[in-house]
Amino acid sequence: MGCIERYFRLRRGDIVFVKYTFEALDNLVVVTTVNRDRDIIVLRIAPGCEDEVEKVLESFEGTVCLEEIEAPDSQERL
Repeated sequence: MGCIERYFRLRRGDIVFVKYTFEALDNLVVVTTVNRDRDIIVLRIAPGCEDEVEKVLESFEGTVCLEEIEAPDSQERL
């Protein structure tokens, strides 16, 4: 089974915070900036880690404004 991809729009200044937070949790998720002009990231979640990722996302509430979005089409990527 492959990774699950979830796309989010957030404030540009929060991208680094989200990325470093998830990097501290080894092998849980890979964070990639999909479109830096629109501040869109993708979380590639390791199989079986969905619940833990959801808890981390919930912990951002009130600190980071994440808006989950549909996967952008290829023209919207970088």
